[in-house]
Amino acid sequence: MDEVQGLAKKHGRSERWTRRQLYLGGKTVRRQRTPNAWNGFVRQRLNDINEGLSHGDRWKLTEFIEAHNETLKHDYGKLTAAQKNAYVIEIMKRRIEKQKIVRDNPKAMQRDMLTSFAAMDQEWTALCSRLGIEGFCIAVRGGVEDLSGPKLFFSEKAEKFARTILDSEPQRLALKLEAFVVSGLDADVSTTQPRSLNKLISECRTHIQDELDYILREKKITDHKITMNYANYERSIVERYGITLQGWPSALLPVRNPSGVGGREQVGTLLDALIKKSCTWTTLTEDELRQRMTSNRERHANGEAVYKPRKKHATKTTAKSAAVVNSDTNDSSSSSSDSEDE
Repeated sequence: MDEVQGLAKKHGRSERWTRRQLYLGGKTVRRQRTPNAWNGFVRQRLNDINEGLSHGDRWKLTEFIEAHNETLKHDYGKLTAAQKNAYVIEIMKRRIEKQKIVRDNPKAMQRDMLTSFAAMDQEWTALCSRLGIEGFCIAVRGGVEDLSGPKLFFSEKAEKFARTILDSEPQRLALKLEAFVVSGLDADVSTTQPRSLNKLISECRTHIQDELDYILREKKITDHKITMNYANYERSIVERYGITLQGWPSALLPVRNPSGVGGREQVGTLLDALIKKSCTWTTLTEDELRQRMTSNRERHANGEAVYKPRKKHATKTTAKSAAVVNSDTNDSSSSSSDSEDE
């Protein structure tokens, strides 16, 4: 970062512009190219011509291609698809053979981690500068037998997030993670611990509301957010917007607030249906909506509480205020009495 500031000050540019120029268009971590048959073919021809020559008399790749360019292109054009594929396979085999094997000793592991994280640090810095993103990563040893120390990267805003929101210094956060992993506390945390009933109910409500928001927005039915109305579901949701929650478990009908469908087993059944999309929001056609409205009215007329009456607002009674004394009348009466006394 100091180099960036120095370059920006020297050339009269902002730090943001300087960082973008330094990391523009490139990956700081070099990746292997996809093998191609031409490279394998040329390499094979070069090896053939250099065979038997002394070290100082051997052809260099660039000189060989420049001197035999036309011949190479002519011979390469005669190759069949199978022959070209064989060159590609040969290149891949050589790459595998050339891969470095990290030896199983502490120093080798530590060197590998230092090298890898130095490359990752450069890549993170390049990504943040080139794409304008923020983030952090932390890597710690996986057990007491490993000797590598914590490695971490924090962008500027991510570091402020850790200190302000998480109330922890980045290094302290890394040490906490290391202590959690090395001490074996992660093995004591059960990932299959059953969720509470309230949690299941909350997840059901969230699924229903999120899918409701999606279908209303996707079908362009309304622009503003509509809160799911469980109490008057048929009138306020189905008949008003022409949509229905299709696939609600038959044993849990009618559609109602998940908190009222029953215990853990019933709520779990509903949540499973919502997650698997077997219970989801669908749009009704005009005929389906007309039939639904007719059925709702018939059911309500037969005594079923399809439409729940709205709550009546209590009428506020305003208490009468104290009698108001007319000051003008009092003043006039008092003035007249004064004149009579005179």
